[in-house]
Amino acid sequence: MPLDAEEIPDWRARRREVILTAAAELFAGRDYASVQVEEVAKRAGVGKATLYRYFPSKEELYLESLERALGGLEQKLNAELAPQHQPATVRLSSMVSALVDTLSEQLQTLKLLGGDQSDLADRTRRILRRRSQGTATALQQVLADGMASGEFRKVDLEIVPLLIIGMVRGGIMQLGDRPRDALERSVIDLLMSGITTLPPFI
Repeated sequence: MPLDAEEIPDWRARRREVILTAAAELFAGRDYASVQVEEVAKRAGVGKATLYRYFPSKEELYLESLERALGGLEQKLNAELAPQHQPATVRLSSMVSALVDTLSEQLQTLKLLGGDQSDLADRTRRILRRRSQGTATALQQVLADGMASGEFRKVDLEIVPLLIIGMVRGGIMQLGDRPRDALERSVIDLLMSGITTLPPFI
């Protein structure tokens, strides 16, 4: 397991972050097998041996970059819970946008899961399941806020957040390289037309 950021000297934390950023950029655009450790090291501006001091294997680097991306998504979603002065429709739309953006970048990761029973795929699934709980909780909260304010009709707060996540993930898997903004608009349109008591937010 990686050290807590507070336990890592600043320069090591910065270098680790640079490596993870380089890895995330490469893994987001290509499948796992085609990304080479040498490429990640070159993009990060470090030697291969240096990279391995931070991440003992390509698999660990990949899983850490996935954790980082999904952790960033949780931060974005939780940030949307703070501005209570904004309508729930606006906050929910922003959450869907963040969900589409992050999971679209992880498209190759999602494709990796199809029928693959390898240890890597299994660990990837576990990360996605665990992180989905935080995403669902944030969606649940904004839906509850919207119900309390009268913006949303009464919905099942256990099921609907999971349906939103599933709709986005399924859309990404099926649409492939089609523009993500088309998926984003469609999900928001469908969602708002189904749950709002007011004219849909566009």
